[in-house]
Amino acid sequence: MDRTVKALAVLLTFFSLSLAGELKACYKAYLGFFPVAETCISYKRENANLKVESYARTINVGKVVRRVYNKGWAIVELPDFNPKLFFYHQEEGEFKRRQEYKFVNGKIKVLEVHYVNLSEEVERKEEKEYDYKGFVDPYTASLLLYRESSKVGSGTIKMFYDDKEYWLPYGVKGREKVSVPAGTFTTRKVEVHPNVETKGLLRPKGVWYIWVDEEMNIPVKIELKFQIGSAVAKLEKLEGNRKLFEELLSAKR
Repeated sequence: MDRTVKALAVLLTFFSLSLAGELKACYKAYLGFFPVAETCISYKRENANLKVESYARTINVGKVVRRVYNKGWAIVELPDFNPKLFFYHQEEGEFKRRQEYKFVNGKIKVLEVHYVNLSEEVERKEEKEYDYKGFVDPYTASLLLYRESSKVGSGTIKMFYDDKEYWLPYGVKGREKVSVPAGTFTTRKVEVHPNVETKGLLRPKGVWYIWVDEEMNIPVKIELKFQIGSAVAKLEKLEGNRKLFEELLSAKR
């Protein structure tokens, strides 16, 4: 269960996105009826860019659930959703690292820093460079998933993470009314095949399901499956301009 919570905290950070002008969405995740994690994502339009910031942390920490605190942000160029910068900080049990990606001049420049346990002491730094082939960071991949699934019933999202390129197939399975703490929404149910391998985290199992509100184009419910269990995240509250995110996603239609 502890490994499931760790994986959930990270995946929620990447796959619970919404936005535009300025918007904040908060979710709570459950294993069964037991709340185990929460995440909030804020979005702000800055001239020709979109800045996405988020955090995810475990709650009810104890013998079963260990402490996890992850945070990150990305700068995405509008209106095409081209990646520019990506930052991600992880603290999971005694594991701590940060990653920084710069998408510039047809390259992805990666800086990865590992720390000694949870201290500020740097254990090692790694700098790498990859050719940019259209594989975007996880935040941008999520935005593209919501935009493309509103236009095309099936397709593939290209994502770069942990030094690897991933093809993430998706398909719209239908429309459903979904009730969560934030309200009742008319959604499209999107099936995603993650195919993601991550360092220090449990590998996903099967498929993920994301219920995306048809009007706002934000997820209101997310179902994630792993080798040893599953979890469900539900939208708790929304703050800010809901229409702006809809406008950004529809800009390239």
